[in-house]
Amino acid sequence: MAVLRIVLDLLVYAGIGLFAAWYFYSYKRKDLLGGFWGGMVVGFIGAVIISWFASWNAWFIQLVDWLMKPKFGETLLVRVNLIASLAGAFLLLYVFNRINHNKDR
Repeated sequence: MAVLRIVLDLLVYAGIGLFAAWYFYSYKRKDLLGGFWGGMVVGFIGAVIISWFASWNAWFIQLVDWLMKPKFGETLLVRVNLIASLAGAFLLLYVFNRINHNKDR
């Protein structure tokens, strides 16, 4: 059961990274390092890093706990802080886009 929960968490992070890469690459038409898939990897890493940092000492989770509770009854569906993951994915893609001199495709 613990392995399934970790796989589910990784899938949520990958989905957030995929969404952030789509937003920068297809919607904003920005040239990302490694194209769309490179942007997805960077978004995934950003989502994981910022989510981990935000859950450190749980200060951020307590702040936004009322905003999101991914629970069904008493069962916690995913252990991913969705707001921190989205912020991390977009932040890291923004930084990499700036490193790439903010080029349009």
